[in-house]
Amino acid sequence: MQLQSYQYDTFRRHARAVIEPAVIHHWKTSQDAMLERLSQESKVILGGDMRADSPGHSAKFGSYTVMDLSTNTVVDIQLVQSNEVGGSYHMEKEGLVRSLALLEARGVTLDCIVTDRHPQIQKFLRDRNITQYYDVWHMAKGISKKLEKISKQKGCEKLQKWLKSINNHIYWTAATSTTGPERVAKWTSIVNHVQNIHTHEDPLFPKCLHDARQTRDKKKWLQPATPPFYKMFPN
Repeated sequence: MQLQSYQYDTFRRHARAVIEPAVIHHWKTSQDAMLERLSQESKVILGGDMRADSPGHSAKFGSYTVMDLSTNTVVDIQLVQSNEVGGSYHMEKEGLVRSLALLEARGVTLDCIVTDRHPQIQKFLRDRNITQYYDVWHMAKGISKKLEKISKQKGCEKLQKWLKSINNHIYWTAATSTTGPERVAKWTSIVNHVQNIHTHEDPLFPKCLHDARQTRDKKKWLQPATPPFYKMFPN
């Protein structure tokens, strides 16, 4: 086709001289404006997580991203190399430490932060007296994997009909609750719901919000004192 293109060396020369400095300048300018805005707010809620360049514990680089959850705007990105911190397992905590140090230096007052359940991060935030909440995606993933495993056991096949509904219930509980007790009341209502019981003893959530309707699959309801019910609610 006789198409012409830049040689790679030419592209890299232009990228180093023009493109990369322009991108960095724009990011720094935008970040300064965001940090200035956040420093004037009394209640800042952040979310943080790390993305590594390879799965498992063999990653060399990890980028830790912090987002303002009220505007869904990225506030900071920290690149951490594993040999800086003694292994890839420690990169996530180091990324968070660096981001929080930047926010503190810019006068941002943190109300709480949403992260995954990384043990080092839990301890670090607990020692700093920073309120931490778990990302609902990680919670839903863990619960769904356990329930899916149980549903494959003999006598517990009926649970397979509830996997999607329970996963949706986790997200709905997190999205519609404003307090911890309300969140617990809504989540534990699933114990009654799977038995076709839609009124509950907890006054914070006395009944299910869905319309009353007749189910076409009456066999899906779980019965107390049966293997799938005990496996699903061991306590």
